[in-house]
Amino acid sequence: MKKFMTIAAMFAAVMVSFSSCNKDNGDDTGKTPATQTCPDCGEALEDCTCGEFESAIKIDGDFADWAAVTPVTATCNPDAKWTALTTLKVYTDEMYIHIYFEFSEDEIVDLAWVPFHVYINQDNNTEGCGDDQWIGQGGQDWLLEGAVIAETFCSYNPGMFAYDESVINPDTGAPAGDGDLATIDWAWADVLPEGSGIASGAGNGNKYELSIMKEMMAGMELAETFGLGVDIQQSWNSVGVLPNTAIADDNANGAAPMLQVPAVM
Repeated sequence: MKKFMTIAAMFAAVMVSFSSCNKDNGDDTGKTPATQTCPDCGEALEDCTCGEFESAIKIDGDFADWAAVTPVTATCNPDAKWTALTTLKVYTDEMYIHIYFEFSEDEIVDLAWVPFHVYINQDNNTEGCGDDQWIGQGGQDWLLEGAVIAETFCSYNPGMFAYDESVINPDTGAPAGDGDLATIDWAWADVLPEGSGIASGAGNGNKYELSIMKEMMAGMELAETFGLGVDIQQSWNSVGVLPNTAIADDNANGAAPMLQVPAVM
């Protein structure tokens, strides 16, 4: 009898254990639970393919994979105003904006903190927009700001900002912009803080590559072709800008149009 009771107890324990391994539907009402969705693409988890996506560009400081894609490119005009950036390549896919650049080590000498900016004109609107580093720059919509070198190469993990003429200048308490896109104002509203994980990067020698995750760029709606420009700085002053052109009497900054980038290549 004692043996039978022991076996019965073991059987009950196994059944309890088995029941605890069953998938819990989340409620005890008998209702079908809500479908779980992927936070990135919004598809049902069983239909999501995010984890299956593999980009042609891997951010690892080995740039050989750029030979397998056809990016849009810009090179530095020798008579430009800011010449520290020598080459720019941009490639896009469904998930990322990939950027590769080369810089002059003779001009990037202060390695304590080397800022790098990515400017995006999402709809390519330049009508009535002023020029500065690029023609029609007043049409800019987004800015990414972060470092690519902090003593040594570091991953690019920038803050993201939206161009907003009404943003308040903390020093004056007044709007940073004048509401006129014909003039270029430093009028950027915080969207994502530095360190959000929106991008990553790696460098080697005088070369650097980075990838920006499109889906983390909250509010960004890229046109079929969008404008993009980059700059690199020393002590928070631009020393390299691409695209560029030669300076002239009527173009003191050597401003060129932003690079024209297909949203997906």
